[in-house]
Amino acid sequence: MGAKKIYVYDIEPQDIDFRRKVSLKSLTNFILITAGKNADENGFGIMDLQKEDLTWVLSRLVIQMDRIPHEDDTISIETWIEKIGTAFTTRNFRISDADGIVIGYAATSWAIMDMKTRRSIPLDSIPAMKEFIINESTPIGDPEHLPGVEGEIVNSFTVRYSKIDVNNHANSLYYVQWISDCFSLDFYREHRIRRFDINFLKELTIDDKGKVHREEVAPDDFRFEIVTRDKGIACRARLLFEEV
Repeated sequence: MGAKKIYVYDIEPQDIDFRRKVSLKSLTNFILITAGKNADENGFGIMDLQKEDLTWVLSRLVIQMDRIPHEDDTISIETWIEKIGTAFTTRNFRISDADGIVIGYAATSWAIMDMKTRRSIPLDSIPAMKEFIINESTPIGDPEHLPGVEGEIVNSFTVRYSKIDVNNHANSLYYVQWISDCFSLDFYREHRIRRFDINFLKELTIDDKGKVHREEVAPDDFRFEIVTRDKGIACRARLLFEEV
């Protein structure tokens, strides 16, 4: 039987934006750090996998927040593995403030990739993971499949050295950054993020060039696609805002 684990983080200057609120990139980073720490402690972290030329890759992520932490806050993130399928495992997160009040939830879907073939492999290659399953969902459910969009180009980028991680592809946090950068400061002054969904579809590697397409499908509900010339659609995402 598995056990939940709680990790505590202090919000520091590098984690906040111009409003002194945690940026979406930093909030996502806290989620991914928590997943990594817990996997390491349980014996199937990325360094353990890489000894076998394997690695974890993030497939889908959803974050839903009632309140965005701000400068000098302390947050705690509780995590557990809810289920393990043939190709994907679902890991959940509960985010609380310093008073123990739950301010948000997150859920992630992960696959294991063979570093040589760049293809996913069955999760039964790590049977010990099954010992850590806790059959408990969150109010926000599993990360969802996102449909395609047709929208205007609002950002573009080239993958350079600083974006490449140990998996030899663009780190998932930069996808979040490219999407977050699609709004003005005035928009962020008047809105806060309620929910963020992202589906990763293709690896981006050094010198790949991409464009971010955005479509507002309902008031303050935006859908995105990151598209490259050579690889097609690299990811889809959604940002749901509410006025402040």
